[in-house]
Amino acid sequence: MKKINLFKLILLAAIVVTSCNRPYDTVFSTYKNGSPKLVFTVVDGKKGEVTRLGEKMYYENGKLMYEKHFDNDRPTGTWHFFYDNGNPHAEVNFNNADLKKCEWKIYSRNGGDFYPDPYDSMRVLELTPDYRPLSVAYYIGDTEMRYQFNDNYTINLRGMVKNGLKEGRWEFFYANGQKMLEAQFSGGIENGAYNSYRENGLPYFRGFYINGKRANVWEYYDETGELADRRDFDEH
Repeated sequence: MKKINLFKLILLAAIVVTSCNRPYDTVFSTYKNGSPKLVFTVVDGKKGEVTRLGEKMYYENGKLMYEKHFDNDRPTGTWHFFYDNGNPHAEVNFNNADLKKCEWKIYSRNGGDFYPDPYDSMRVLELTPDYRPLSVAYYIGDTEMRYQFNDNYTINLRGMVKNGLKEGRWEFFYANGQKMLEAQFSGGIENGAYNSYRENGLPYFRGFYINGKRANVWEYYDETGELADRRDFDEH
């Protein structure tokens, strides 16, 4: 009877165990055309449990929306987020124990720096429940330029904050990039033109604020963009 080489036996056992615990991708959801939407990278445990190691979300055009990594469901490693044209939107390394102190890089849709003008520092102010950047601020002296993103990484709002208060022009947008609202602020109070638009770009209403109160004539438009009503807030 031939003797079995102990080293070969151990090596064979290690190969079997490794192959049984090899990570693999599983499609969780798809689009109507059958292309993958959400894909998990998982590994099977010894007791039959499945552990999530990564997660990928795709746009309907097939391009990658984001790629995430996990360790016991905690964010880890470098995460990447992408616009629907394939260019990077954001990047962060989650190996820091304090997720709020992780350094982010945010990019514009054309591939450059998201905020092209000089700034002193930037910070991600808020994350979504699934750890996507929701709002960021770029600091220049005692002012900051604040931005918030939609789910598809288009800009939801942008405006200046000075000494903790809204200042100057603030703009709000729909997910399709169309402007929703444009407002003027002074010391955190509405002060100036206040114009709203429908998702198709047509006007919704136009008005004016003075020290936080509606003033002058406000105009309201129907769904076709035709003037539907007017109200003079200076009447007594």
